[in-house]
Amino acid sequence: MTRKYCFYKPHPALSSVVNNILIFHAKNELQTNVTFPFPPLPEHCILFYPFDRPFAEDINTKQLYQLYSCTIAGQHTERTVLSLGQNHLMIKIGFQPGALQRLLGLPMHEMIPCISYDGEDVFGQNVKYVTDAFANAASYEVMKEIADNFMLTLLQKIKKPNNIDFVIPLILRHGGMIKIDALVREACMSNRQFERVFKDRMGVSPKFYSRLVRFSKAWVFKEDNPNLTWTDIAYSCNYFDQMHLIRDFKEFANYNPSEISEAFKKQPFRLKNGIFH
Repeated sequence: MTRKYCFYKPHPALSSVVNNILIFHAKNELQTNVTFPFPPLPEHCILFYPFDRPFAEDINTKQLYQLYSCTIAGQHTERTVLSLGQNHLMIKIGFQPGALQRLLGLPMHEMIPCISYDGEDVFGQNVKYVTDAFANAASYEVMKEIADNFMLTLLQKIKKPNNIDFVIPLILRHGGMIKIDALVREACMSNRQFERVFKDRMGVSPKFYSRLVRFSKAWVFKEDNPNLTWTDIAYSCNYFDQMHLIRDFKEFANYNPSEISEAFKKQPFRLKNGIFH
């Protein structure tokens, strides 16, 4: 399998809304699809698939569904099993915490049961032209410009941030290990108001999101450091002990850590800081 990834910072005018633009291109010479587990990362994003659209498997029902050519993804709360085709090109627009909700105007917790939305239903037929432009782009740098331009056309639709949008990033910065009371005080909100607005923005409660941030950090850290034991990973990511990490694995991955380790050995690429390699 040949693969290429490019990680870009967005256009400066988008920096308060878009965190990153990631392009990942993998060509598989084999006739079978490549399947691998993917953790519930704490990021909302828009994903474009100009060529082969991947399939995702519901870990509970084992049902397969194909992602849209333009997929809007809110907060995933459990492991996803992805299956990539022979020509997998993904352009991901990763949002700053809460910014996707400010764009859509839809409470993000309403997206949780649906997992993903069709971008064409949300943004109209212009999405088709953007997807075609990605497919015909002469280089990855041109694809990055197309992604920037797409978001610049939406910039005026994004509502202005409020206090909570400046404190949610603190959860990521502290690896999920910051007290919620400190965030409430920083946002100058009541506990009830903070909980309600946070759930609208991120799709889940502050406590759940903090746990998910820590769990995803542990998953990616292990994938990037396969020689470390899960006990080492647990303490490095501020778990009290390995049993607390196993509890999170059962909730977020429906797997135990050893099963994930075996899956890592079989996949042809890995994550590093949440990015395919």
